[in-house]
Order: sequence, then C-alpha cells, then structure tokens
Amino acid sequence: MKLTDLRKQIEEIDQEMLDLFIKRMDTSSQIGAYKKEHHLPILDEQREKDLLEKQKQLLNNDVLWPLYRKFLIEVMKLSKEYQKIC
Repeated sequence: MKLTDLRKQIEEIDQEMLDLFIKRMDTSSQIGAYKKEHHLPILDEQREKDLLEKQKQLLNNDVLWPLYRKFLIEVMKLSKEYQKIC
C-alpha cells in the first residue's frame, strides 16, 4: 500500500473521529444540563473509574491500553469543561 493511500485512510478516520467528538460533546452538554437542573456535580469519579475499567477490558491490549487510557482521560476532561460552559 502506498503512503498516500495510508494518509487518505488516516484522513477518513480523523473525519469519523471528528463526527464522534461532536456527537460526544453534544451528549455531554445534555448531561451537563441535566446535572445542573438536578444539582449534581459535574465530576463523578466513580463513573470515570468504571468507564476506564470497562474500556480496558474491551480493548484487552496491554500495549495500546496506556495510550488509549490517556486518550479517554483527555476526552473526559474536555467533556467536563464543555459541561461547565454550556
């Protein structure tokens, strides 16, 4: 496979990730509104721990897990930031 073909695949994946990011932020905004309405804190540490553990089990790859964990933690951080400003 050519490098240009691989780069095209990356661009397609990036577009899918962008679409999913927007969808996730929209849902995060709705969660933030619910939490505000019900006087709930934005941070739910147990929920985040559970989510990370579930994703670790689903991934089942010791090499990729540290990288994916960082990715998830950053996405959760951004989701919380978005909930605060929406």
